[in-house]
Amino acid sequence: MGETNKERYLHLYEGHPADAEEAEELQEDNEYLEDLKEIKNICARNDLDDRAANKRLYRSLREENGFSTWVGEAFLSGLSGRTSSNRHRKTIEKVCKRIAVSFLAMAVVLLVTLLYLQINEAKESAILDYIRRERELLARAAEKESEPEEILQTKVLDQYVIMHGLYPDLVGWLKVDGTGIDYPVMQDVTGEEYYLRHNFEGNEDSKGNPFVDAGTTIDPLDKNIVIYGHNVSSGSQFGNLDYYLDPEYYKEHRMFTFDTIYETGRYRIVAVVKTHVRQGSENGFRYYWMRGYENRGEFQDLLDFIQENSIYDTGERLTYGDTTVMLSTCEYTVENGRLVIIAKRMSE
Repeated sequence: MGETNKERYLHLYEGHPADAEEAEELQEDNEYLEDLKEIKNICARNDLDDRAANKRLYRSLREENGFSTWVGEAFLSGLSGRTSSNRHRKTIEKVCKRIAVSFLAMAVVLLVTLLYLQINEAKESAILDYIRRERELLARAAEKESEPEEILQTKVLDQYVIMHGLYPDLVGWLKVDGTGIDYPVMQDVTGEEYYLRHNFEGNEDSKGNPFVDAGTTIDPLDKNIVIYGHNVSSGSQFGNLDYYLDPEYYKEHRMFTFDTIYETGRYRIVAVVKTHVRQGSENGFRYYWMRGYENRGEFQDLLDFIQENSIYDTGERLTYGDTTVMLSTCEYTVENGRLVIIAKRMSE
């Protein structure tokens, strides 16, 4: 089985290919380099100005069929007796020039790799510093008899220590089986929906990354968490939440996990909702403003919203006091439409 998205993120700097396409590209590069090395050896062992010897060498290499890329074929073409002496020389020169350019490219790649390793070493040092600070904090808490529990409550889970050290905006991890959704969840601390246009590393990316807004509280956890993600046509990010438009799909995929960096969590889906973003003074429930509910009246507003906008009845119900998570993405059948998957947290 291949790595999950989570494993790819957590092992970002181990150099493993992320998927079959990358592995295939690596294989092609290896074959190209092998042909270049073989041509270099042949040039060193033979007198390429001797046309008669070149013809014999051509027949021998053609029978062996040892080349697997275009550069080998070009070299064989230059050796063949079908070309004039002038064209023969030009072909060999062309191949040799390409070899020189290729080895120059290899030198550049090596230089970039060395630079990458230096950057990686700096990141590893930052991780070690973070872990060291965590241990010192816990050691001080153990020495003091007062308030140790308060410090321990906010301890980052072991599986997220490294990523949180590298990316402080990380607040959790979302995994929805069967959809390909298996991503870190970031917090937009700018208030400008930063992760709509940036990936979790902070690089510009039109696909963005799942995120919660700046007003969301993770510790302690709000009674309602809204996680936003792009509806990408390729199915990445929240593109495959559309699967839940089919009630049969829902029956087979009722659960998902959302861990914060402080605690794990399992959620059962209670509703699949279509709605839209309210404009100005337009009346209606604004789910994206909801952090929780202060009383039964506010809780009833949520229940009414679900009843009025659910696509189908899941048979699941919310109970006053439940903690909920809403997965929100664009829905294109209406202007400013939204598809929202609403789930309640299950007791451990």
